[in-house]
Order: sequence, then C-alpha cells, then structure tokens
Amino acid sequence: MAKPQSQKANKLRLLPLGGLGEIGMNCLVLEFGQDMVLIDCGVQFPDSHWPGMDLLVPDFSYLRERLDSLKAVVVTHGHDDHIGAIPYLLKEKELDIYATPFPTGLISQKLTEHSDLNEVRFHKIENRKKFTIGPFTFDPIPVQHSIIEALAFAIETPVGTVVHSGDFKHDPHETSQGQIGFEPFEEWGKKGVALLLSDSTNAERPGHTLSEMEIKDSFTDIFKKQTGRMVIALFASNIKRVEKLLQLAHSQGKKVAFAGRSMHSYTKLAFEQNSLKIPPETLILLENIGMFPDDKIIVLVTGSQAEPQSALLRISEGIHKDFQIRQGDLVVMSSRFIPGNERAISKMIDQLYRAGAQVLYESIHQVHVSGHGQQDELLMMLKAVRPKCFIPIHGAYRHLAKHAGLAQEAGVATENVQVIEDGQVVELSEKGVELVEKLELKKTVVVGTSFVEGSADVFTQRSNLAKTGIVFAVFMRDAKNLKLIAPPAIKSYGLLYFQGENPDYVAEDAEEHLEEVYYDSLHSGELEEALRLEGRRFFKKRVSHKPVFIPLILDV
Repeated sequence: MAKPQSQKANKLRLLPLGGLGEIGMNCLVLEFGQDMVLIDCGVQFPDSHWPGMDLLVPDFSYLRERLDSLKAVVVTHGHDDHIGAIPYLLKEKELDIYATPFPTGLISQKLTEHSDLNEVRFHKIENRKKFTIGPFTFDPIPVQHSIIEALAFAIETPVGTVVHSGDFKHDPHETSQGQIGFEPFEEWGKKGVALLLSDSTNAERPGHTLSEMEIKDSFTDIFKKQTGRMVIALFASNIKRVEKLLQLAHSQGKKVAFAGRSMHSYTKLAFEQNSLKIPPETLILLENIGMFPDDKIIVLVTGSQAEPQSALLRISEGIHKDFQIRQGDLVVMSSRFIPGNERAISKMIDQLYRAGAQVLYESIHQVHVSGHGQQDELLMMLKAVRPKCFIPIHGAYRHLAKHAGLAQEAGVATENVQVIEDGQVVELSEKGVELVEKLELKKTVVVGTSFVEGSADVFTQRSNLAKTGIVFAVFMRDAKNLKLIAPPAIKSYGLLYFQGENPDYVAEDAEEHLEEVYYDSLHSGELEEALRLEGRRFFKKRVSHKPVFIPLILDV
C-alpha cells in the first residue's frame, strides 16, 4: 500500500476502508493531526467470486502503520456490516469502543468466538449526550433503521462540523422508540455543517419508504386468514418487527416459537436489556408446537437469505430436527432479497413449495419495508443539514452517483459534491473538500475466525477452478534416458463433457496425444510449458471449459 502524504495542518483527513462503491464492510477513518477515530468496522459476506471464504474484512494496513494514533471505534448500529470486523481489529491492538447497549451486547457475543484478542473497553453512548475523543466531539442523534438504537453523529472537528447519517430512514408513524425526526439535523444545519456523509443504499428509489405500520396491517390480515402453521422469515436484528409480530400474535390468541441461533441470541439480548417486550403466554418452545392447533402456530425463523446452515434453509431441505414443512403451511419472507442472493433464495422457495408450503414474499405481497431511506428522505436530510460539502456513503457506485445528483438538486454546489470510493483520501479544510492520494486496498479474507493470505491471482484461480475444473497429467520417466516408463496418467476433477463424449475415451486419447507431445518437446527446454499448453488445447475441444492443466514429471 502506498504511504499517504504527511498530515497537513488544519485539515481533517477522511479515508473509507469499506462501504463506498460496494455494499457492506462499512469502515471510515477520521484523522486529524496524530489522532484517529474509526466510524464502524464491518464485514462483507463473500459472493461466488470468493469460493470457500467465510468473511471479508477491511484492509487494516493503513491502521497498522498508525496503531498508536487510533483512539477508538465509534459504532452507528449493530448490523454485521458495521460491527462484524471489530474482533479482527482487536487482534491488532486494544480498543476503546463507543456504542449503545444493544450493539455493545452483540459485539461482546462475537468476541466470545475468538481467541488471542487484545483488551476492549466499552463506553456507553446515550442519545444527544455529547462525548469527546481527541479533537472530535460527537453528538449522537437517534435515527430509524431496521435495527434498534441506530445513530447518526454530528461531529465537531477543528475544521467544522461533519454529519454522518449512519443508516437511516424516516417513518413518522413508527413511534416505538419515541418520535424521531429531522429536528436535530436542522439544529446543526442552522449552526453550519461543513460536510455531510449520508446513506445512499436506496438513492435509486423514488418516493418515501413505506411505514412499518403498513407491514403491521398486512400481517394483521394474514394472521386473520391463517388456516395452517405459519413460518415468518426475517432478520433477527429487526427487533421492533419481531416485537410487533409477538404483540399481533398475542392479540389473536396465537403462539410463537423461535428457530435459528441468531433469532434466539438477538431476542434474548434485547429482552434482557428491556428493548423487547414479550407478551405473556405467547412464546413457546419449537418442540412444543404440536400441543396447539396449526392455525395458532407462528414460527419466527432466520435464514431469509438462504444462508448455509440457516434455520429456514434446513427447513426447506427437510433436515431441521424440530420442524418439517407439511401441506398447508404458509411461509412469509419478511425481508428483501439482497443482491447476489437471488438464486439461492429462489431455489429455497422452490423447495418450500415442493414440500407443500405456500410462500409470500416482497414482490407479490407487502410483507417487508426497507430500513434505508428513499429519495424523499435523502432530500429531507440534505435540506435539514444544508451542508457546504457532500460525500455520499454506503452504496454501490451507482447509488453514490445518484445521491450526488440529489445533493445538487438540494442546493449543494456542484464543485462541493464528491463521489469517492474505498481508498480515496479526502481532506476537509475551511475551504472545502479536496481529493488527495488514492490508496490501494486489498480485502482481507477470513476462513473460520482466522485471516488467510492470498493474492488477487490466487482468488481468481480459485474462482476459475470452480468454473472450469482441473486436470493432472503424471509423466513417470527413467531418470537416466528420460523415456516414459508408462503412458501419462490422467486424472481430472470437475470437468463437464460435451454430449456424446465418454470420459474414459477422452482420457485415453489424452494419454496418447500427450505422450507424442512429450517426445516432440523433450529437448526444447520448455517441456512442462509445452505439455501444459497442449493439454489445455486438447481438453478445450472435448469438454465445456478449458480446464486448469497441471503436468507433473517424475524421475524414477
């Protein structure tokens, strides 16, 4: 990684280590002089380009070179894409973490899964109660999101106030956490805000995000029409939706069971912190659902994204130990299909139908609303804050670009709107924002709970192996005269053969052909490369994809 330029006086440096130009892995460096603070430190869940990998975490190289300067991590909320990488940062140094109680509890749970961590010190954040870290003073502002205790921050710095929106939406009808609006942002807007950093996830969507009350109305109707058992899949972190479903079930005399490890752990933590109210005689154990009529049973499960080993996926495959789908069951998918998961989710829905269930999901029934504001709410934030400068955060590049256009529509001068991606260092001064050096970031890969090393080429190779297959050809020869003792031994894995091709015949033909190539190239000085290239050419004609071909020459 290129080293940054020396810190310039009276300039705030901002460096996104994740979350800009991509979804997930949110992590932002704020740096002034010798003091550095992170806002969030999240993970990203790998797609098919990262076969066999469990998690991706930010590149900590920049932090590693300045560990003494890193004063704290400040947490906006408890989703994994904002807190999941904190245990991996704790492998580097001890940390002060500022968070509200719910994300603190979630982080503490994650730490129990790791060993060899440095000391962590938690500091409790309270709404609108300011706290100071080095040259930064944070004003925590409650916002609405799909998880409780979500925060934005107004951050007073030596070069002006920076507002970080966190993940937010605006739902004027949802008052379970008290009335939450834009008034605090208007207060800061009147004082003057140098820079707004704002959530861009739904910047492409016009209008206003639907209210959770509309979801409640939909579920009220669904519950009234229930004739068989009902399974509702949702994110366990959506505590307020879980609470509404429990209350609704109680009002209609139904029983609720939980399935899925995170459903149990998240609700237990929220209940212990008095953030989740469970109506009396409503919650039952999953193994006891047979004691009640089918139309009185609701099961809240995790696995709406068809995650491997998740409760709903195991139910769809018929391998869950406590619950099997049967004719007449209704499955409600109360979450959106996260991009990249569509194929796995569709396959799971098909399996549920095959088992006899009916399935409702967002595109055919109003059973989910987003936790991220759409264009109307993004404009409301911009008009409340009235920033001098604007940088969109949290989204793919198209989301950031669209949000930048909204900022200009809201009156931010074009020259003060910057669309940046991970690794781009920005300096904020009284004059405005300036793009300086661009650092080359490499995602850090995790398998289990450990870092694994691999260049970009290695991960490309792993992805290619999944697509093309691999062929080994072993050439055993006499060490003295270099003549082959036997025909080449061909062993292949993962090849797809064209219709009509017999794998045994293909292998025999390959042996014959490669034996000729061996003798033709024996004294060329590039024997292995000649065998590799000719082996790939041969198989390209007989199988669906040109495989990885590895010749092994053994002298005996």
